[in-house]
Amino acid sequence: MKQETIPYFDVSSPYDIAYRKNIASYPVGPHTHNAAELYLTHTFLPDVLIDDKVSQVPAGSLIVIPPFCVHQLYHRSDVIYERYILSVHSTWLEQVLFGDREQFSYLKPGAVPLILPLSEAFLEKLTLLFQSSLRTQCGDSIDSILTLFSLLQYIDEIVNRTRPDHSKCPCTVSNSQRHVNEMIAYINEHLCEPLTLNQLAGHFFLNPDYLSRLFRKHTHTTVGHYITLQKITRAQAMLREGISITEIQETLGFSGYAHFAKVFKKLTGMTPGQYREAK
Repeated sequence: MKQETIPYFDVSSPYDIAYRKNIASYPVGPHTHNAAELYLTHTFLPDVLIDDKVSQVPAGSLIVIPPFCVHQLYHRSDVIYERYILSVHSTWLEQVLFGDREQFSYLKPGAVPLILPLSEAFLEKLTLLFQSSLRTQCGDSIDSILTLFSLLQYIDEIVNRTRPDHSKCPCTVSNSQRHVNEMIAYINEHLCEPLTLNQLAGHFFLNPDYLSRLFRKHTHTTVGHYITLQKITRAQAMLREGISITEIQETLGFSGYAHFAKVFKKLTGMTPGQYREAK
């Protein structure tokens, strides 16, 4: 399986809108971006990982993923996925959308991701707004900015009218997905402690091989890679908070700076120091 690095969008291109109706060229494992991503899926998604939950997402749903949130949506190479995608760079969001307002707070780093199954009326209008934004997308032209804000304002209306109780998942979760969600919750809770496949298997009273197969089935990556990805995602958040690199490395259990920097650069494309400078 080809593993993804953490892609970074060019700040000079603050947002990108796309329509895709194709098969995945290769399985895409869990990953993060330094952008908020909004997906309007017209295809049923049987195994979606967002943050700490795996679930099934019905066709006609809006998926809102804040920056630096681990996620995996499309993975099969024999299914045609139809979706509209809006990616908005976190720096541009901070400078243009947020300010002192609470509006669009669900697009901030650390926000709770959302899965919103839409009514027919919401789905039809949102699809039309995505199509309008696609037609006018051309850099920083006035028309493209106006249609972008119309799209964002309608998404904000949908979120405010349909946002579910965060303690409940609005989508179906199978028994095996529920077991994986319990594993993910345990990993995230103990991320700063030594974590191994055998330890995880012992905690859940499962055979390590069985646990490994079950985890890969629903997350499309290994337990080890998922733990590493979450550690680096946590490291990014700590760097943005101004915590020292040495403290981060020690807190997350890396054996030394060289090891931490190597893993960090492999997943983000830059060293921890470069990442801090870029922020």
